[in-house]
Amino acid sequence: MKGKAIVPISAFALAIAACFLWFKWDAIFQRGDPLPYLAAALQLSEEKTYAAVPESEGVFLSKRGEYRQLFADFEEENGVTFLEQAGSGYIFANGEKRLIISSEIYWGKYQVWLVP
Repeated sequence: MKGKAIVPISAFALAIAACFLWFKWDAIFQRGDPLPYLAAALQLSEEKTYAAVPESEGVFLSKRGEYRQLFADFEEENGVTFLEQAGSGYIFANGEKRLIISSEIYWGKYQVWLVP
């Protein structure tokens, strides 16, 4: 009896997964292959609030709203200070140069940061 139940349960689980992919396809693949972003998301913790996205230079991932450490490290590396936010762009300057970090929401609970 148990062996006969495995096939219908597996088919049902596969159908649910297919429906989920069908309806969430655009969100899951909004930046192409989601696996590098998933790898970066798995690196996030209380101590590590942002992580580099593998295979993408200058692309970082953080939980939504957790950007302070990323900004502090960016300011220290480039010798700039935060000036202002303009939409999804964050402007940094030091008198000689201006650098802009842009962000976008990813999967609803993460932010992707494009760092120059």
